[in-house]
Amino acid sequence: MVRILICEHVEVEKLSLGASVDVDYKPTISREELLKTVNGYEIIVVRSKTRVDREVIDKAARLKLIARPGTGLDNIDVDYAKSRGVTVVNSPESLVEAVSEHVVLLMLALSRNLVVADQGVKAGKWEKNSLVGTELKGKALGIVGLGRIGRRIAEIGKTLGMSVLVYDVINIPADVLAGFGGRVVDIDQLFATSDYITLHIPLTVETTHLVDKSRISMMKKTAYLVNTSRGGVVEEDALAAALTEGRIGGAALDVFEKEPPSGAILSAPFTILTPHIGGQTEEAQVNAIEVIGEKIRNFLTT
Repeated sequence: MVRILICEHVEVEKLSLGASVDVDYKPTISREELLKTVNGYEIIVVRSKTRVDREVIDKAARLKLIARPGTGLDNIDVDYAKSRGVTVVNSPESLVEAVSEHVVLLMLALSRNLVVADQGVKAGKWEKNSLVGTELKGKALGIVGLGRIGRRIAEIGKTLGMSVLVYDVINIPADVLAGFGGRVVDIDQLFATSDYITLHIPLTVETTHLVDKSRISMMKKTAYLVNTSRGGVVEEDALAAALTEGRIGGAALDVFEKEPPSGAILSAPFTILTPHIGGQTEEAQVNAIEVIGEKIRNFLTT
């Protein structure tokens, strides 16, 4: 019988794995316990908290599959796993709508000073005249990374009357661009000309601090930055300094270099900070588990 270890909070019944597998559900497992026991499993299921690095993989002689509900694989040493014959799967397709809607929500909230307006009214203020916002229609939306989420945001941006600029390291087919009227530009041009910039890239050696002091300095004084991808792609201290000095319009972050965040970004003005909830909708969470369950079943049968 195949043994499966589930290392984090997952609705096990929604995996629909059946009676042919032996599931151990240990959502609070410590790293020490994981290293001691992982050798007994063919499959492990993790989310973002559990780090599956070389040390864990070397201890797991029987391991065949690492499954990660949701998107992002930066907590898993994918290349090393593959070199040891271990397959890695995730379910990024399950979070597309949730994250895309969150990005648009953050763009709108920044544009209309929503948080400041809410806090002001609750504090007994009526700052109507000073809270003049901007509209998304007619603005340039810059998308860094045109994967599933980037493409969905491009579609929404077109519907809202925005012009769409895109940058990706891979070649983007002409028919994809035609679907939302997008135009490919280099990354520096995107930062220099966009009114809204949203990031949708993995965290790698190449993308770490991709948005650094130099790139932030290219942005318009009125431009907004939104990051719902991975925290490490933005140099937070440089962003906080730009916001404090009024060199950009504002920023909304759902992900951080360290979570929970600390440092200057917490007190920087013109920010909206959310606790990594881009994919936290009921629909997306259920879908992520169901999709990963299907991938596990397919792996077991093929």
